[in-house]
Amino acid sequence: MSKPNFQQMSKQELRAYVLEHRDDQEAFYALTNKLKEEPGIEITSMEQLRKLIEENRDKTDVKDARVILESASQIGTKSLEDLKRKLGQ
Repeated sequence: MSKPNFQQMSKQELRAYVLEHRDDQEAFYALTNKLKEEPGIEITSMEQLRKLIEENRDKTDVKDARVILESASQIGTKSLEDLKRKLGQ
């Protein structure tokens, strides 16, 4: 099985990969390099990077859930309001 091309992955894809493959140092360093390219973020330790990933994971999960809810409402499976009620939003 060949490794994914980390350079072609988006930051979000690479973050998800690193969270699923925590022992893959190559992926970790590829993610670190992508984060270093963003203005305003300076990674100085592995602990800081781990904390940054954990802090932003919930934000991303909420955004992903909203996109899924909106997509489901557009294909007519259930209304967005029904889905929100079922999920407790």
